[in-house]
Amino acid sequence: MTRTGVVVLLLTLVGCKYSKETVPMTRAFDAVRVPNQQRLVALATEQAIEALDFKALAGKTVALEVSGVFPHSHVDLLDYLTAQLEAKLARAGARVLHPAPVLVVPGVAAEGAAPASEGATQALTLSQQADYRLLVGIAWGGIDTRDKVRTDEPLLTKQIGIGVGGLLGGIFLYALSDSAFRKNFSAGVAIAAPLGAFLWYRKKSPFPHTYTLIGRVRVVASGIPSGEGTAFTTEGKGQSQVILDEYAPEGYMVAR
Repeated sequence: MTRTGVVVLLLTLVGCKYSKETVPMTRAFDAVRVPNQQRLVALATEQAIEALDFKALAGKTVALEVSGVFPHSHVDLLDYLTAQLEAKLARAGARVLHPAPVLVVPGVAAEGAAPASEGATQALTLSQQADYRLLVGIAWGGIDTRDKVRTDEPLLTKQIGIGVGGLLGGIFLYALSDSAFRKNFSAGVAIAAPLGAFLWYRKKSPFPHTYTLIGRVRVVASGIPSGEGTAFTTEGKGQSQVILDEYAPEGYMVAR
């Protein structure tokens, strides 16, 4: 059973509860998230990025550094966040500088023309100094799961009516029967009606659960100038949700 299945099962057993599931899990620790979970995190991340204000970086070069509070989030969420950040910076008119490999030989300056030799290593360094150092961190990110139980009164009335009505009707007919066939038939009705109502209840509960998955992401970005310029901080929050309802035609409804 998947982690999602376990969460849903536990919620069903304990009734109306509130739980927290951190997102994302790396593929090394868990299976790929189901589409609705991926959708929640992606939409929330996009909203948070769009809320960031990078006007001060227009026409500037930027060294981008991304981090997160969850140790396991560097594989999935941070990679996606970095891609969205670079797109946002490009739209704002900034240019992100990417580190390039540089041969480093012990005892030789990096800019010197040195042939490869034993002990030489490669390091990543920016080809030029960026105008701004942009530190971006995910303050928090995850999926909240809410479980709400409601009562389908018409369905419950029908199930109770069949069960109780069939039982009482069978007993009444049994008392009035004057032959073995009628008594057996009446007893069968008294037994079959409650059993049928119970099976109907098990197949379609009159107390359906509505699960709401809410994805939330908060991103904080701090711009630090390398020379002249003004430091700034901007933040963005994003939220999206999916409502899992067994009565819905597709089984779920997306509410951004």
